[in-house]
Amino acid sequence: MNISEINVKEEWAYYNQVAPIRTARIAGSDYRYRYYKNEKSTKTIVVLAGGSGLSDGFFLFLRSLMDKYSLLCPFYEPYLKDNNATADAIAELVSQLKIDGAFFWGQSYGGLLAQLIALKHPNVAGGLLLTSTASFSNEITFEGMQCLVKMVNKEKEDAKVKKMQKMPFPLVRKMFPLMFKKHLKGDKKAYQTIKELIACLEDEISKELSIHMCHLLGDLRNHFGKYKKEQFDFLSGKVLIIEPDDDKTFTDDIKDALANNFINPKVIRKVEGGHLAIMFNPDGYIEIIDEFLSGL
Repeated sequence: MNISEINVKEEWAYYNQVAPIRTARIAGSDYRYRYYKNEKSTKTIVVLAGGSGLSDGFFLFLRSLMDKYSLLCPFYEPYLKDNNATADAIAELVSQLKIDGAFFWGQSYGGLLAQLIALKHPNVAGGLLLTSTASFSNEITFEGMQCLVKMVNKEKEDAKVKKMQKMPFPLVRKMFPLMFKKHLKGDKKAYQTIKELIACLEDEISKELSIHMCHLLGDLRNHFGKYKKEQFDFLSGKVLIIEPDDDKTFTDDIKDALANNFINPKVIRKVEGGHLAIMFNPDGYIEIIDEFLSGL
């Protein structure tokens, strides 16, 4: 898949057709999600986005996964105020849809949410697909914990929220393509594709969501260092970790702590593209995921 050669509008229209937004009644409110049922597949991947909160941002990648798997894409609803409530709601959604043994794929923040769902609701988790993420392990070194605290400390959360509250809403939308620009190494055509992709998501990009994601990221500090390896024993051999060598978001000891927190995980690090490699090297990820899931 060459991202610079894709007709984004056509792909977006097809994605909306086969995986329309639906609602379920969860925690007293309407909870939004997308669900694509592949009748030929026995495996369902639950898509958990990173700090943007936009699982639809991966729709080009998800279109390729649809050939082999069913997909569930939950939204991060602002009425669910913290990560515990969000994890509970997603587990409830999986149960309502009668999905047996879902594979939770989490990118960055989504990877941490995937681990929390598995910890709290092991009955719904058939496995984890973790990309460019960190660990809640209580064995992270002091250096690693410093890195995490720097990312999610209360002062930083408050400063981000204050900035978002003051920022004109159109500017919030314009910021999203800039998040990708540095990863494209001057490829103007690919950057134009990213801008078209973000334009498709305009209705979902809101100041409310951006502020909500600041709070969810900040709430992670209530979970770091609290969980032990043995709590994940039930996922032995059912965890795939993809951490690109050139992704410097998390320190090496955080990456090691993630791998060491599971029994017999499959760990892949020879992938290029940094923290958002999955956007720019989707074929490489799909090949790795297919190989892993075919063995389960």
